[in-house]
Amino acid sequence: MQVNGLKSRLAAGDTALVATLQLARSGDSARVFARAGYDALVLDAEHNLIGPDAMGEILLAALDAGIAPLVRLPDAAPGPIGQALSAGALGVVIPRVETADLAEAVARAAAFAPRGRRPLPPVFPHFRRVPTAQAEAVASLAAETLVVVIIETRQAVANAAAIAAVEGVDVLFLGASDLSADLGRPGAKDDPALWDAAAAVAAACRAAGKVPGMGGIVEDAHFARARALGMRWISAAHDATLLQAAATERAKRLRAL
Repeated sequence: MQVNGLKSRLAAGDTALVATLQLARSGDSARVFARAGYDALVLDAEHNLIGPDAMGEILLAALDAGIAPLVRLPDAAPGPIGQALSAGALGVVIPRVETADLAEAVARAAAFAPRGRRPLPPVFPHFRRVPTAQAEAVASLAAETLVVVIIETRQAVANAAAIAAVEGVDVLFLGASDLSADLGRPGAKDDPALWDAAAAVAAACRAAGKVPGMGGIVEDAHFARARALGMRWISAAHDATLLQAAATERAKRLRAL
């Protein structure tokens, strides 16, 4: 039983346009981004305090709408990883992964036994209450679940090849904002050192057959540069910044009439 197919599309060389939710608390947000043409939705539980009821509603709405839902967690603790995946997420996004050992721990937390320690809940919400044999559910979700690790420090960049080689890690996502701060130039998105790091992460992914990604950029020139490096997990939208930009543009335009 295929749940979404995003992982297989990435394996085939496709690009994922990813939207991040920080303000949203309604399942309609998932439907909006699905209709707009995005491939994946990341519920940001690192930078805000989204409650479990709202998170559950958005996860299920995303599954129904055909957009892959992932949860970005505050750290690599295994309990919340298993909880998010049991609640309906098709993947997790883990910040500050700086070593292969930590990447391995994340991959184990997101994998079913015997490879990992992902729990088996009585019912998987991913199948919309359709009766599904446990063996079939495990096989399907094992094929669909994505593990995204965020590369956002100099140490992580130095270890990118080792991290990319870890079995069960699917995407190395370079976080340009935090990495630029770690490089001593917060917000300097044109810094050559930042783009050298991006090139190194992309090369590590190519060598290991993994997907490179990038976020924390907003300018078209930066997106084009990321795509030229081969980045295929593109953090393309954020609900708060989209709302602010659209509201500001509309107010300016109407006041100018």
